[in-house]
Amino acid sequence: MSAVPPGAPEFSRRVTVAALRPGGEALSLEAAEAERAALARRLGIEAVRSLSAELVLTPKAKGAVSVRGKVRATLDRSCVVTLEPLVEEIDAPLAILFRPDGDDAEVALDAEAEDEEPYHGAAIDVGEAVAQTLALALDPWPRAAGASLPDGQTR
Repeated sequence: MSAVPPGAPEFSRRVTVAALRPGGEALSLEAAEAERAALARRLGIEAVRSLSAELVLTPKAKGAVSVRGKVRATLDRSCVVTLEPLVEEIDAPLAILFRPDGDDAEVALDAEAEDEEPYHGAAIDVGEAVAQTLALALDPWPRAAGASLPDGQTR
């Protein structure tokens, strides 16, 4: 097991845009133990037991790349009420349109549209996109079954 170097992305999977097949291609990702431990520290959670993604990368005009798929994870968390350990399962969609830095194309405001992310150089980091999707999918107030605040307070 090799540790993730300080300052490096915890789960980096760089893909060279020019190497993508014109019709697109599927990509499966799985986080190693050191990457999962580093992500848990980044996210401030107890542990990332598993993290995987099934993605389809499709080149678009002007160097853009559509990345769509699913992010799945099993996490160890603490209940915000009782502090008891609990397991959180994540099954989140990922839909990002990577655009080359400096592409000033107009962004369509559409709830169904992909998120847009600029990239620099010749490669995109789909691993970091997976890590960010995981971070956004976390339950901000994880609770153990039946846990409630005193006097019926809710959060």
